Amino acid sequence: MRDGWQARLGRGALALIAVAIVVAVILAILPEPAAVILGIALTASLSRSQLERDRRGRLEALLVLPVIGLAGVALGALLRASPGIGAVVYVVVLVSAVALRGRGPLWRRIGSLVATPFLAVLFLPAGAEADRGTFVAVVAPIGIAVLAWTVVTVVQVTARRLGLILEPTSPARPEASTPSRLRPSASARSALQLGVALTAAFVIDGTVFGGHWPWVVLSTVIVAYLPRGRADAIRTGVHRLVGAAMGSLVALLPAGILPTDGGLLVALALAAIGIGILFREVGYAAWAFGVTVALTLLERLTGQPSPLIGQRLIEIAVGVAIGLLAVALVYPVRTTDVVRSRLSGVLAAVSDRLTAAEPAEAHAVDARLRGALRELDRSVAALTDAGRVLALVRRPPPRAATWASDAHLLAARAVAAPTPGPGALRRAVGEARRALRSPDDLGPALRRAVESG
Repeated sequence: MRDGWQARLGRGALALIAVAIVVAVILAILPEPAAVILGIALTASLSRSQLERDRRGRLEALLVLPVIGLAGVALGALLRASPGIGAVVYVVVLVSAVALRGRGPLWRRIGSLVATPFLAVLFLPAGAEADRGTFVAVVAPIGIAVLAWTVVTVVQVTARRLGLILEPTSPARPEASTPSRLRPSASARSALQLGVALTAAFVIDGTVFGGHWPWVVLSTVIVAYLPRGRADAIRTGVHRLVGAAMGSLVALLPAGILPTDGGLLVALALAAIGIGILFREVGYAAWAFGVTVALTLLERLTGQPSPLIGQRLIEIAVGVAIGLLAVALVYPVRTTDVVRSRLSGVLAAVSDRLTAAEPAEAHAVDARLRGALRELDRSVAALTDAGRVLALVRRPPPRAATWASDAHLLAARAVAAPTPGPGALRRAVGEARRALRSPDDLGPALRRAVESG
């Protein structure tokens, strides 16, 4: 049940279609850079977070997204008008979003919606709507949020009706979570890491880089916001550096030869964003590449000062380093702990699949199982890459990567099993769930479950 690159590319294509529609509507109604950037950010964020949401989850997003859009625009204006106060508010807002995700699924979903729009506000230029009065300044971000929600919903529902993606289902019961002995909790640790990283990024920005501070903060947030353990932070940081370096170099040509007010700059920026959205789930470096190209071109279009390529890369490297140091040194969360947490959801779904009394009930669990496996793969992606490298020198892969591989085999067995599943397999899965408390016992328990009769 592992996602192939075709499935990831397909999800990227749906997101690209939604973004293209939203941008076209905004350009027809309010052709301002700030409005377009906000529309892209909200649509891209929704396209990822809403793909497996049921009706209730989508309605929650409809209620929350206008608040996020309005808060983002207000925060962007505050950062421009009073950088010091804006920096403090920015840190408080993002740290609070991370800290609250430990309060339950709703807060986790809100946290997933916040990430992309609050990265975009770092680069929101002053829009013409601000000169049209308070009413327009308030209505515009709310309208853009509703537009993004509507377009993403229509695109994804249409794709389901055509059989391009599977129908989401609500979980039959709340997913179990791995008993955690982390003190502070994982969410509190992530909030502390992000708080330290952002504070350092803003301080270094203000004292060293002056007007070019957004690139340092952007890179710091990308690495430190909701990392899936240290390995994921390292992998994201490397992708960020590679993609941004390539994007900065590619953007040099059009930025140097095209006129400042040329419509071609806008078209190239939107095309770069499109490339990033399309290939984002195939590799994060593609998203970093597209965003860097687009923002570099838009800086020239909006008259903002653009640094030399060397300075840009230094800013990005500094931001990545700040994020990595915070994740690695401030109450670090081990990747194996994150993987065990994701395994809990996978094994809970496998158990529900095996105990289903009717084929229809079993089918209803499949969407939750696929979503849990996808989250597991995201948390273990860096370790999987490390395992491929270690295989070249005949060293065993990291044990968490082996756990994920066995979890996929176990899920495939559960889906192929009759309804209800064999008693021996159900008991073996139960033992594996109990073994989640002990990393030393988890691997053997998963292997026994995979090999059970």
